[in-house]
Amino acid sequence: MPWQVLSQTVLTFLKSIDKNSSGTIDARELLEALGDSDIKEEQVQHFIEQYDKNKDGMLDLNELMDFFESIGL
Repeated sequence: MPWQVLSQTVLTFLKSIDKNSSGTIDARELLEALGDSDIKEEQVQHFIEQYDKNKDGMLDLNELMDFFESIGL
């Protein structure tokens, strides 16, 4: 996927689950977005820790971009 398209897609995704409009998502917001899945808070927190470069406990646009690029999008 071209970088500009991916960037816009990830930004749209971020805005859709960023309930407090902080420009970041935390474990609670991500869990809420996942709905009634079997994913546990500890799993979400571990995922965030993997991509949270600045170690603030949240994912921003650049960190989410890194994730999506790592899975080949």
